[in-house]
Amino acid sequence: MKVIVQAKSLTVTRALREFIERQSLKLNKLGQKISAVRVYLEQSTKKSSKNKNVLVKYRIEIPGEDVWVEVAGYDFYDAIVDAVEVASRKLRQNKEKHLDY
Repeated sequence: MKVIVQAKSLTVTRALREFIERQSLKLNKLGQKISAVRVYLEQSTKKSSKNKNVLVKYRIEIPGEDVWVEVAGYDFYDAIVDAVEVASRKLRQNKEKHLDY
């Protein structure tokens, strides 16, 4: 499984990239044939305590339709963890849906 990280208007540190790769490896344990995981990171320029200023998008490439996940948060690390949890739920649902056929 290949993990590709892209960031808009910010630089990705080595620690953040390694964290993304470690979290993305959890998706591989679900039994789907994942060819690649693309992670898109965006940070809003507006600084506000009320608004979530971080956006994390996951695109999981599996045979058939790709799975997309989009999570907003206050912090990249928390948003990545939340995105992986949502992605695992979606992958499980996708797997169960295809087992019914």
